[in-house]
Amino acid sequence: MQFHSNALSTRVTRARRLATRLAATALGLICAGAQAGPAAGMSAYDANTALSSSSSTSSSSTLSSSPLPVTHALAAAPHGVRGLAVRLVSQTLATSPADAPKSPAPPPIVDPVLDPLMRGILERLAISEAVARTKYASGKPVQDTPREQALLDSMGDRAAQYGLTPAQARTFFRLQIEAGKLVQTALLARWKREGSAPGEPVDLATRLRPALDRLGASLMHDLGRLCALPDDPSRMARIHQARERIAKAAKLEALQRAAFDEATSGLCLSAPPRIWTLSMVH
Repeated sequence: MQFHSNALSTRVTRARRLATRLAATALGLICAGAQAGPAAGMSAYDANTALSSSSSTSSSSTLSSSPLPVTHALAAAPHGVRGLAVRLVSQTLATSPADAPKSPAPPPIVDPVLDPLMRGILERLAISEAVARTKYASGKPVQDTPREQALLDSMGDRAAQYGLTPAQARTFFRLQIEAGKLVQTALLARWKREGSAPGEPVDLATRLRPALDRLGASLMHDLGRLCALPDDPSRMARIHQARERIAKAAKLEALQRAAFDEATSGLCLSAPPRIWTLSMVH
């Protein structure tokens, strides 16, 4: 039994050494083919990254190109000994653990009533950041009283469609407006100090405001579902739990968390709570 075990170990060791030699030979053949062959100028690196590139491509642009998928590399590989070498390297790369990272799945919905509402509020705050970028580029002020009043009047008129009172709808959107202005004011002050704003501005009239209007209807629907629940301590507990869970999952920065807390502070109330925030200064 010991003899057979030693013999097996010896064969495995020899097989590993042979595989190493084959890989080294393959790489050497690729490099040799790069110096003398129809594909002159192709390096070992190009065997994985640019098999389909033209011979006139510069070395700097080749290094900056994205690697081809292994299946494409095999399809584009030449025939003969060089083709075998390319396939050996491609198969080695195919079995490597360096796979492209997958985008994280959206967090599961824990509370079917509150989670959509909380996430919609976060989405509106994200649009407020885009509004701030546009206002930085245009020089427009944060305060837009006619626009704010038109929004509040519209939501108050449509409140009954969602089972809300006009006061509940106005209070909710007054807090969304104040939270958005909090974000805009802080970001504009930061970018003014830094001398520039990141990213490109998006048109306010044709893209951002229509997006806010569409989101407004969704928020009214979700708010109506929440306010239809009994007004008791269990509803307040659910609001608090959902607020903390969503904020933690979103990994909010201090400014975002302050705005999120303000935006969620008056759910189903007929008047805004007395909470002191930076937005009250203006």
